[in-house]
Amino acid sequence: MPAKFQKKVLEAKTSALLALEANIRNVSHLLALSNREVKALATGAKRLHTLFAKEKTRGKGLGTKKHVHTIERFAKRVTLSVERLETARLWEAVMMVTCVEAYLQDLLSAAAKIDIDLMGNSEQVAKYGDVIAADSLDGLAGDLRSRWARNWVADGGPTRWIDRLRRMGAKKVPAHTAPALERLWGVRHVAVHNAGRATADFMKRHPGVVSSEGERVRVGNGDILAWVKLIGEFVDPIDSYFLARYPSLLGDQEGAGR
Repeated sequence: MPAKFQKKVLEAKTSALLALEANIRNVSHLLALSNREVKALATGAKRLHTLFAKEKTRGKGLGTKKHVHTIERFAKRVTLSVERLETARLWEAVMMVTCVEAYLQDLLSAAAKIDIDLMGNSEQVAKYGDVIAADSLDGLAGDLRSRWARNWVADGGPTRWIDRLRRMGAKKVPAHTAPALERLWGVRHVAVHNAGRATADFMKRHPGVVSSEGERVRVGNGDILAWVKLIGEFVDPIDSYFLARYPSLLGDQEGAGR
């Protein structure tokens, strides 16, 4: 059959993973904006160099008030741009963590709707007010599943999640990803709770990232790209496991691309 008539084969993914991938793509837009900031700085530096070169050719000194003002203005612009870049990258890490946690919550909640045994020992209890306020029994059950999934994710971090998932049956979830994922979660924590400044606990858990307590935790483009790859290595086997166990979790790949 000619290639143009062959139907594109799409990899099977859950709705939760399709949502995560869309969110990660949206987060990557910030990286593109960061790169634009760098290009703008490079352009400004080139123009400044050209200006000074022309002035030097004309025999004019570079110590005039005009030149000093130009240099100071550019220096302030560089400082502001660097701060913007560092802030954007730091909050990209925050958003990636949030998206992964949302993925796990959505996946677990959806799976629990299919398999009631998944919440077997959760001891979820609905308060009387919740029962009265619920529109339906299904709605109340959905609230309990969501609460259970949130509690599951809130109980520990990547290391504990991987251990629990592997014991659940997802044996292909790579345990070696835990340390790097923990570092990403640690960066998120100091970004949200300490304005991006390293704490003593962060330094103890992640030695070598900063040299002193209170130092700003810096995230580079390379870190973001590495974390995106790492998240894929983490969630792909999870998704494959749940999809094999509960085929009805299959998402609409074609619809996700629209």
